[in-house]
Amino acid sequence: MQNLKIATYNVNGIGARLPNLLQWLEREQPDIVCLQELKAPDKAFPAQDIKAAGYGSLHLGQTSWNGVAILARDAEPLLIRKGLPGMEDDPQARYLEAAAHGVIVGCLYLPNGNPQPGPKFEYKLRWFDCLIAHAESLQSSEHPVVLAGDYNVVPTDEDIYNTRSWLKDALLQPESRACYQRLLAQGWLDSLRHLYPDERLYTYWDYFRKHWQTNSGLRIDHLLLNPALAPHLQQAGVDAWVRDEEHASDHAPTWIRIGDAPKKSGKQSTTTKRSNGAKKKPEEAVAPKPVEHVPAPRKKPGKATLDNAEATALPASIKPELATLVESAPEGDWRYEIKFDGYRVMARIDNGDVKLFTRNGHDWTHKLPRQAQALASLGLESAWLDGEMVVANEEGVPDFQALQNAFEAGRSGNIVYYLFDMPFLNGMDLRQTPVEQRRVALSKVLEGNEDEILRFSEDFEEAPDALLNSACQMKMEGLIGKRVGSAYVSRRSSDWIKLKCKRRQEFVVVGFSEPKGARSKFGALLLGLHDADSGELRYAGKVGTGFTETTLSSIHDQLVRLEASKPAVVNPPTGFEAKGVHWLEPVLLAEVAFAEITKDGSVRHAVFHGLRTDKPAKSITEERAAPPPVSSKKAATKRTKARPTEDQAQPPATSGKIRLTHPERVIDPVSGATKRDLADFYIGVSQWLLPQLAQRPVALVRAPEGVTGELFFQKNAERLAIPGIETMGKKYTGHPVMLINNLEALIGAVQMSAMELHTWNALAEDLERPDRFILDLDPDPALPWRSMVEATQMTQAVLDELGLKSFLKTSGGKGIHVVVPLTPKADWEAVKSFSHAIVKHMAKLLPDRFSAVSGPKNRVGRIFIDYLRNGLGATTICAYSVRTREGLPVSVPIFQEELLEIKGANVWNIRNLHERLGKLDADPWADLSKTRQTITAEMRTRVGLKR
Repeated sequence: MQNLKIATYNVNGIGARLPNLLQWLEREQPDIVCLQELKAPDKAFPAQDIKAAGYGSLHLGQTSWNGVAILARDAEPLLIRKGLPGMEDDPQARYLEAAAHGVIVGCLYLPNGNPQPGPKFEYKLRWFDCLIAHAESLQSSEHPVVLAGDYNVVPTDEDIYNTRSWLKDALLQPESRACYQRLLAQGWLDSLRHLYPDERLYTYWDYFRKHWQTNSGLRIDHLLLNPALAPHLQQAGVDAWVRDEEHASDHAPTWIRIGDAPKKSGKQSTTTKRSNGAKKKPEEAVAPKPVEHVPAPRKKPGKATLDNAEATALPASIKPELATLVESAPEGDWRYEIKFDGYRVMARIDNGDVKLFTRNGHDWTHKLPRQAQALASLGLESAWLDGEMVVANEEGVPDFQALQNAFEAGRSGNIVYYLFDMPFLNGMDLRQTPVEQRRVALSKVLEGNEDEILRFSEDFEEAPDALLNSACQMKMEGLIGKRVGSAYVSRRSSDWIKLKCKRRQEFVVVGFSEPKGARSKFGALLLGLHDADSGELRYAGKVGTGFTETTLSSIHDQLVRLEASKPAVVNPPTGFEAKGVHWLEPVLLAEVAFAEITKDGSVRHAVFHGLRTDKPAKSITEERAAPPPVSSKKAATKRTKARPTEDQAQPPATSGKIRLTHPERVIDPVSGATKRDLADFYIGVSQWLLPQLAQRPVALVRAPEGVTGELFFQKNAERLAIPGIETMGKKYTGHPVMLINNLEALIGAVQMSAMELHTWNALAEDLERPDRFILDLDPDPALPWRSMVEATQMTQAVLDELGLKSFLKTSGGKGIHVVVPLTPKADWEAVKSFSHAIVKHMAKLLPDRFSAVSGPKNRVGRIFIDYLRNGLGATTICAYSVRTREGLPVSVPIFQEELLEIKGANVWNIRNLHERLGKLDADPWADLSKTRQTITAEMRTRVGLKR
């Protein structure tokens, strides 16, 4: 047996950690390496960089998640299998097997299993069972075999710093540990534990609570040896110095050394230790332990540069910036902080006078005297500080109910004020200063503070998915991400995002039920949510767990004072569910965690966390995660600089008579956008939007009360005093149609509460013959986005086969619009019949994917291709128009290749579309108006129409 160093290393994103990986390879020179959590598809694996470092490689990748690889120094590993036997249907990239340097190597990344119990834990155990079955055949092999990787199992309590915060984690569950023991019972040797039976060995330290600095780790990375390889085990260790490097993974490489030499005792183990940066060969380094823990000293913040700061008087009020809930972390330069489970509070300091305000502007200084005193002691001339009031539970985790108890019991001195931003300081308005500079200045303000009641909210540069995983394992609420370089704005912003561990939000308390059994005071709280479209308050189920005797009493006292004679919800429960219900005035809010909201709008597995008083009940709707914001650093392409297409002349100047009444009125509570924001948006995109409206009949969706109020679909200008609007006669539709050909008419429509702009498929010069048809792909909301991508590609493929060029735009909702330009020739009936035939043709070819019949029941699990927009007088949302939905998304033209890059049809909104337009190198629809094509007799025949 030749001397070999075999290592396993969870890199936590090979794209982000490649420099760390290459540094470690150069310094430690392992002979065989198993890598996990690549988070990259096969095409993005850096094989050439690794080859340049002297290693051949095999890899099994997966976009954004999982992924495994095997490296061999000065050799090419020989592939045995990709994927674990018995898990052939597994879409996740978690197992790779190869031969290298005479050893069979199984590289594995076992599922994490959180949250448990649940489907993810069941998947973990199923995967483990398949691994055990496969390992049995490998264990008895005459060839030397190592099963190396991240097992996501802490074998015993001796393999973790403290079990207190991890008892419910999947890594420590008896079922997980039993599976690991079943492996060892086959005859596998746990190499590290075999050499060091009494050592505390760790291979993983999460990113929070200084776990690395305090050596609070876990051992979850293991190298198991079969009987043919076990006698050759010489040494083992953990290259912990890697964990201390900049941008490190939360794992450190774990290694063994094998060879023909006699096995050495544990006390002679060699683990590479850094000494003044000098590089040592492993055999020359001597350390008393298999792990050398070398935490870096805490870095002090640098000089507080304050770009764009403006000298001004202290504002009387500043509203907080609010974060947007997103499905996943965006690309680009972001910093992440812990999402605290507490009350958002703004602090105003004026020459020692401190005021503390909730997010709604309520003065809570009298409730927080200890915190106000600590802020006054900072000695600031003037300031606005932003932060969260938090109380930790016994495990050191922020606890909302403990915070409420502290207020109710008059123990506010226990409340810690975590500060994370500073929009104003000593006569300087910092709201336009980049967030990272504001935070450096804030950290300096708090540098001399010795009062533990004020703390700085640290941020982290590590990969957000790893941070989120650590936060969730420690039962925290999630993360807040802040875009580097962003300003401070007093509204909900896509520059601040939140990633949650589980679904949790406020509900309106609309009633309570009678107690049963041993329960006192009340049984459950009945919950409600406002419908995002109609504004109606609708019943949303019950929450009956999470209460203590103390909270039951205090809450009941508040409930009885609010009893009402009839329900406030428009769809109250009936029958047995309504028995013994006490209805309430809808003013109280309950913070509730839950598994999901069903299709009929009811919460499942709800747990009460506390009552809130810092938000208005009327603003409470279902909080839905948006796609991640588009990166502001999108890769450049070879296209020429984007500009409006040839027929997109500069918008004509207005008469200057546009008057916007009530510009401050909020039209979307989720984003905080106002009527003025909408007008500014349409002015900003007018040179892109007006050419799409030019000479094309338009209908308006008006929202006088914003997106949560009643909507009006208006096809004519009757009773609308819009300056600059043009109208045409009733010949075609029986009523005058509107034309918006100038900026004055566009903003005049906004003044009349218009939000959405819907256009015909014909121009005013020839309303009898359409110049395009549109296929609107409308999915079952339960379908994943990839289904929409595939459906769009199939639709374009059919059109290509017919010889028709098509263009794409997002709907601003769930779907994609496929736009087919035409040279006006066929009439409305002919074009509509042809588009209908295409849809029926596709539904016949792929009935499990497409439906040609409208209605929710007909698109369950499928996508309805809407052809009905191609009739006379029918309209479709105009390109660059806002949608009347929360967040104010926009319908946006895209390049075909972008379909694979975006994460949904509502990724752009009035807050971020300007970034896209400013960075485009070409107009996605540059060739649309130049395309000349007609529907031929052959095309009609091919889709089943008679000539």
